[in-house]
Amino acid sequence: MINQNKFFCYRITHRDNLAHILQNGLVNKNHENADPNFVAIGNPEIIDVRSTTPVNLNGYGFIGEYVPFYFTPRSIMLYNIVTGYYAPKVPRRAKDEIIVFRCLIEVLVQQDQWFFTNGQANDEETMHFADLRHLDKIDWKCIQNSDFTKSDGDYDRQRRYQAEFLVYDSVSISCIESICVYSDNMKAWVQKQVNDAGKMIPIHIHKPYFFD
Repeated sequence: MINQNKFFCYRITHRDNLAHILQNGLVNKNHENADPNFVAIGNPEIIDVRSTTPVNLNGYGFIGEYVPFYFTPRSIMLYNIVTGYYAPKVPRRAKDEIIVFRCLIEVLVQQDQWFFTNGQANDEETMHFADLRHLDKIDWKCIQNSDFTKSDGDYDRQRRYQAEFLVYDSVSISCIESICVYSDNMKAWVQKQVNDAGKMIPIHIHKPYFFD
């Protein structure tokens, strides 16, 4: 079961972005420290929509101003990336090209501004919350069981599965609880990057995170 105790949030990125992230943290695309050579792996159409979609909370700005996390590493986006399901719009990538940043929710809520959702943030059916007492509004059953099928007629499940935790502007590298990778080779490669950056971040191999 993924995220069994509801402690974590996860963000995936291409391995080529790691060195810049280790120095600058996780930032939104418009941040002054954004990587000019950032390798994007998501759906560009969704990224563009978020830039002009407001957060449904007064004074919270636009969704695109936030750094998004999922409550599972096994996101539909990652599924599309490793299977090539939406290629060429979302290019297929080898599992060793992807790394997963894992953060504790209790640490992320110490950031200046954040909110979470009960589904994909930019969907008009999704609700936005800034109070952890509403975490029960998330469909934890489908998230923890990696169930985003719609073959049983539940066509809303995919929206609920993509519930998010979003932090305004940037997330310090000190907020990263661990980095998770697919293989021994990637663990060694990431460990060298972390060591070279002078950081102390645990690195784990978690093959199930990558639909293995």
